[in-house]
Amino acid sequence: MRIRILGLFLLLATVIPSRYDSFAQTPVVVTNTVTYSLHGRFLLVNNNNFTVRDYVYVPLPQNSSFQKSFVNYMEPNPLRYLRDEDGNFYAIVVVEVEPKSNVWINVSYTVKVSAYRLGDAGALWPSLEIVRKYTSSSGYWNIYNSTLIDLSYRTALADTPLETARKLAEWVVARVGYRIELSRLGSDHALVARRFDYVIVGDCVEVADVYVTMARILGLPARTAYGLLLSGLKGRMWLNLTTLHEEGLQLLEHWGGHMWPQVYFTEVGWVDVDMLDGLKPNVGVYNENHILFGVEETKYYGSALSSACIPSYLTLQYVEYTYEGERT
Repeated sequence: MRIRILGLFLLLATVIPSRYDSFAQTPVVVTNTVTYSLHGRFLLVNNNNFTVRDYVYVPLPQNSSFQKSFVNYMEPNPLRYLRDEDGNFYAIVVVEVEPKSNVWINVSYTVKVSAYRLGDAGALWPSLEIVRKYTSSSGYWNIYNSTLIDLSYRTALADTPLETARKLAEWVVARVGYRIELSRLGSDHALVARRFDYVIVGDCVEVADVYVTMARILGLPARTAYGLLLSGLKGRMWLNLTTLHEEGLQLLEHWGGHMWPQVYFTEVGWVDVDMLDGLKPNVGVYNENHILFGVEETKYYGSALSSACIPSYLTLQYVEYTYEGERT
């Protein structure tokens, strides 16, 4: 059965990259490549007084121009694989849990990640079709907010998409007021006025939402990417969802769930903008410590805390990833 599952994902790996191809003409320099063995464990609890048969969605590391991913095994065996509206692939696992009992889901991946640096690109504005698709408003990205409209045009409007993206990243990264948020605020509530300036209050999700909203206001196609930000070549990260409210910033000592923006350039494709990686603008500067699990274009998953494993009726109580990488 495991051989059949791996064979299916080898087949999928030839299909998924076309959906996530970040670099249409690859005007980039690959600076480093690491192959990771990544292992995940998810504890699901049945708090009910009756047996629950549940369909659990397990996000998979995606395939793109900078990442190649394979599933080595998953226990229990997946029922099937699913692709959502934004092209993200998931495994669907069926579990049956007795009252007041629990079950573990275990999964192992091989993920090859390439760091890159963007060269000369981003000179042409995208077509009207692309702009219409990737600059619309949402509950988290309100492009009709008058304050954000004013700030966007005053601080980041430029002649080229690349210059616009960089000016906007410089403005955003200088106003990060980092704090852990257990729910998603959206750009309307994340941007807070202070006496002399504005501050973006929240974690990586709020920073990404503000950037995406302001980019979309300026006609620059933007979306969010989510996954893991690793702390090195080898490590363990974990998340106990029953103690989140007590931990605050201590959560960062053992958890690396992450979200960051991407912008679209005509000559390139989707380019990463991870401003919280070293608190720098980082437009098209991407390191090998990222594991991409998916993107948000039209479908939204809330906090980055909730993207590891998604049960329908059971309660996700604990998440753990261990990883070890080798430079190739």
